[in-house]
Amino acid sequence: MRRLRAAGLHILCLLVVVLVRIGLWVSSHQRLRRLLVRPCPADPQPGRIRTVGRVTRAVARMARLVPDGSCLTQTISCQAILSWKGIPTTIAIGVRKDSPTGFEAHAWLIWNDRIVLQGNEESVQVFSRILDLPTPTLPAPAAS
Repeated sequence: MRRLRAAGLHILCLLVVVLVRIGLWVSSHQRLRRLLVRPCPADPQPGRIRTVGRVTRAVARMARLVPDGSCLTQTISCQAILSWKGIPTTIAIGVRKDSPTGFEAHAWLIWNDRIVLQGNEESVQVFSRILDLPTPTLPAPAAS
């Protein structure tokens, strides 16, 4: 049963990564996020670390099978899937000018104030963070 669930998650991740990659070729990341990322409660749900780990690993694995499965492709895909599970995340985008190619941009995914996809605290320090794209949040329930 566990293997069947894992296979289903990998198939879902592959389909979403392919959809996001095609979407980035023909549209903007803003439009894709509007279409795919669902609003979630603001609570980061720290107890769901296993779910976050399984999804991030599956997205990273499946992105290897997709041509140009870039960091932005992976972070949008992962943010969308986690939002469907009610887990809010933030995509951080940074740039650096002093790379060997002259200019470089990178995106990474943050959950519960931790980098969970496309880097770690040390590897992203070389980038100047210029943009945060959080999961939209649901309005708080009205107090009675």
